[in-house]
Amino acid sequence: MNLSAINAVILFALAVPLVMHYRILPIKGTPYWLFGILFLLLTVNLLFSLGQISRIGRFWQEKFKNFFMILILIIVLGGSSITLIADRAKTAPVYGVHDIILQQEAAMRYLLQGRNPYRETYFGTPVESFHYDELGQPAVNPALFHFVMPPWYLLFPFIFYFISLPILGFFDGRMALLSCLVGLLAVIYRWLKNKDLARLAIIMTALSPATVNYFLEGRSDLFALFWLMWSLYLLEKKQLIWSGIILGLACMSKQTIWFILPFYGFYLWVKAKRSITELFKALVPVGLVVGLLALPFLIWNFKAFADSVVFYLSGKAANSYPVSGYGWGMVLYQWGIIKDLHSYYPFVVWQAMISIPILILLIMRLHRKPLMSGLLISYSLFLLVFWYFSRYFNNSHIAYISSIFMLGVVKLVDEQTLSTEGQ
Repeated sequence: MNLSAINAVILFALAVPLVMHYRILPIKGTPYWLFGILFLLLTVNLLFSLGQISRIGRFWQEKFKNFFMILILIIVLGGSSITLIADRAKTAPVYGVHDIILQQEAAMRYLLQGRNPYRETYFGTPVESFHYDELGQPAVNPALFHFVMPPWYLLFPFIFYFISLPILGFFDGRMALLSCLVGLLAVIYRWLKNKDLARLAIIMTALSPATVNYFLEGRSDLFALFWLMWSLYLLEKKQLIWSGIILGLACMSKQTIWFILPFYGFYLWVKAKRSITELFKALVPVGLVVGLLALPFLIWNFKAFADSVVFYLSGKAANSYPVSGYGWGMVLYQWGIIKDLHSYYPFVVWQAMISIPILILLIMRLHRKPLMSGLLISYSLFLLVFWYFSRYFNNSHIAYISSIFMLGVVKLVDEQTLSTEGQ
């Protein structure tokens, strides 16, 4: 099978709609010359992958495949990202961006002023200007009351804040997000042994129709995914302490990551032949990093931190996140069982009843076949079930699950390829 040609076709098919929808250079008018270069690169990459213009050794074939892919991604995704950031800086804070970025930036300003971002409300900030709907009707944005993200999502962008502000005169939270995407794609390339499969995974991670629009508007899923995949790469390399440190950062990036912990721990337990020492090498750093990042905010105001990061999502905080999305909660609302989207409903009963048996089955499967692909696929399946029966199951959450599932399946093919070659 000519996987290189399939990659080239997928890259062509996913790149073109993106550049037709987003501007790829922050200038007035259409840069037709850049479109010409892009179409030339896409065509030459396709012909090269088909072997029509390839008469060189395997080493240089790999170099050229990587060259074409990287340059196309820089034009398509890098160009779109930089243009959106530049356009926003020239237009308005709320232009073309999701409210999580507006809230992140406001939370960073609060922190610089010595104010607790988990205690403050976000009235009077650009978050208030963000257009928010519930069931197609304008409503008060619940993000005005709570900063939901864990501390690493808040702290990491300061690296870009202190560099970009004096140089460019502005800061955009998507700068950190773009850097994490670059890191994620680099990790994926190193993580997969078959480089054609690695390129396929990179293309699908960067340009998947399920995720790319959410990435460009600044949602946080790929930020968290970078730290998670880096941790799993280090785990596979048996660098357990570093894997645990990075997983701790992942856990402090987004609550989504918390649900991989049972699979991570069990995978390591089996791979390390039930060695408590090896298990502690990874899990103790996770706990230390989580404690180091969360403890200052817990001491500062325990209730504010817990309400924002935990209870806001479960419906137990004042002004909680409403029942929303495409999951079981909206089914219950449509049936009239849930009367008020903002009131508390015990979704934990459904989650325990359905998710726990699924978790046990997935752990048993991982015990029989302790593969990295199994770890990722188990995580994606469990998260799908748990999230579906949670208070909210939104579009970007479905997209994130699709990314994890895709990476797990590509890793499975990679493992099977290596197994076949070793026979």
